[in-house]
Amino acid sequence: MAVVIEKLQIIGGVVQKQRMKKKVLLISLSLMMIGIMITACFDRGVKTSQHSIDMVFSPQTFSPPKGERIVLDNGIILYVLEDHELPVLNLSAIIRTGSIYEPMEKVGLAKLTGSVMRIGGTYSMTPDEINGQLEYIAGSLETSIGRESGHASLSVMTKDIGLGLKIFADVLMNPRFDQEKVDLAKKQALETIRRRNDNPDSIAFREFRRLVYKDNPRGRISTIESINVITRADLVEFYDRFFYPENIILAVSGDFKKDEITKKIAKAFNVWEKTKMELPKVPHPSYSFEKSINYAFKDVPQSTIICGHLAVRKTDPDYYAFKALNFILGGGGFNSRLTSEIRSNRGLAYSVGSFYRGDVDYGVFGVVCQTKSATTYQAISLIDEIINGLKVNGVTEKELLWAKESIINKFIFSFTSSPSIVNQQARLEYETMPQDFLERYQENISKVTLEDIERMANRYLHPDRSILVVVGNDKNFDKPLHELGEVHEIDLADE
Repeated sequence: MAVVIEKLQIIGGVVQKQRMKKKVLLISLSLMMIGIMITACFDRGVKTSQHSIDMVFSPQTFSPPKGERIVLDNGIILYVLEDHELPVLNLSAIIRTGSIYEPMEKVGLAKLTGSVMRIGGTYSMTPDEINGQLEYIAGSLETSIGRESGHASLSVMTKDIGLGLKIFADVLMNPRFDQEKVDLAKKQALETIRRRNDNPDSIAFREFRRLVYKDNPRGRISTIESINVITRADLVEFYDRFFYPENIILAVSGDFKKDEITKKIAKAFNVWEKTKMELPKVPHPSYSFEKSINYAFKDVPQSTIICGHLAVRKTDPDYYAFKALNFILGGGGFNSRLTSEIRSNRGLAYSVGSFYRGDVDYGVFGVVCQTKSATTYQAISLIDEIINGLKVNGVTEKELLWAKESIINKFIFSFTSSPSIVNQQARLEYETMPQDFLERYQENISKVTLEDIERMANRYLHPDRSILVVVGNDKNFDKPLHELGEVHEIDLADE
């Protein structure tokens, strides 16, 4: 016990030191930004009280830092970056797997597999032994499988790298899937299903996802029946299909020497041999746009509204212009058009904005709004009006400049830690994106023009052919939804 306390004290001291450094850094950055803003204002003879969207700054140059790419003999890909500020190793793995590969009748299998890999022990260590050793060294190890990728992470102090890598490699290569832990994970999954209609926002996003993906595997959700039929043998089979060296990318950062950590990782995984397995093909979502009005009853005093459709792929040259368009429309916070008009000017929404996710094979765009039941129809109409207004009238030069500068600044601050740097590189490798994607990102955003925004709006925004999902109490709506068209009612009792 004394040893554990000592370890925690060491970690606590390191964390406290890290927090202090972060505070100093944040204060320094804040003072620097204030100085830049004041200087910029005085240089241009403008008042310091003007709105943030009106301020103009000199362009800044930034070259993204990079870790080194290394390929082990068995095919595992590493992105390695030394960082000697703290005596810590951070390691993250991306695995080419996901729930998109599940059998239709066993939805939920991937998530169970990712969970039980960590809690189910290995063939050389019981679950309690793994937990005990990690607790002793104050280490952290997690595994999970999401919709289109699997993940594993390890965080240990530098002096415990050997033991940490041993446990990490054992969990990835030799999961035992203890039956007791499988049963526990299934019970937890069933309880989650029984409670998933408690939150109206969760309902709205879930139903929107099902509708936007239609028959594609990305739109499936687990059921009590699909969880009940899953067995331990199913978890083992799913693991065997996707966990092999060539299917894994590791992002490694921390206090080590590059050559030494590479050798240690290679040694930890040296018994894992190459295979000739190939990933099964998964169809892309279908890009067909049809008007769809969907309503789920929930006896709450406000409505959750989501409307949208598929959008620009990340691999499309239009990706950068659409990001700027989304930022101006609703992704840019209080200065965006949706938030400014619906929330600030009209007071119709508790929160409102747009979202955009550009993936390799598809993109998804949508608007989300929470409003009082009595202003549901008005909010929906205003969303359509704002989108159509942007399509007809375009945006201003000021809005575009604000969007581009904001997106570039956010991009720069995504490189504030060595784990974030190598994780971004690993993600690009996983997505098979061009090697110079990060280097050219700022340039591609800065090239977006007013004409590009106009073209994006007219080509990719379809408010008249959107999927609309409303969750709330229609008895209190200002107008019935059927005035918008035919309404499909979602029976949550069947979910």
